Amino acid sequence: MKNHPFDFHGSQFTIKVLSSESSNRYTVLDILHAPNIGPAAHQHPAGPETFHIVEGNYEFFLNGESIVAKAGDTVCVPTGALHRFVTGEKGGHAIVISPPNLEFYFWEVSKLLSERKVPFEEESEIGKKYGQIFSDGSKHWD
Repeated sequence: MKNHPFDFHGSQFTIKVLSSESSNRYTVLDILHAPNIGPAAHQHPAGPETFHIVEGNYEFFLNGESIVAKAGDTVCVPTGALHRFVTGEKGGHAIVISPPNLEFYFWEVSKLLSERKVPFEEESEIGKKYGQIFSDGSKHWD
């Protein structure tokens, strides 16, 4: 699982730090996002999330505000804040420090996606188990 890239909704995720390695404080992900995609609006009640943009452009929607981020920028999402993002037309590369156990949401859903289409409702239930609480299914990775 760790340091083995896997596909998640057309983007390449690599888990760099497992939650267990941080005393269950956070996980670190290295993500190559495909162009023009991002998750539905969601929140993380277990902790903040930080995105350091390595390449590309992202538009974040955080508590109703738009934040445009480019290579070198860092966007911090406070604990419990409703947010989502969309990558630019060339995609992007980000290092993401996420709340603990979130790596298991990405890993579990990616395994299911390799076998079949996963309905949003099912993905949402998996997310809830690991601290990814979606507000609705609109604009989810499409």
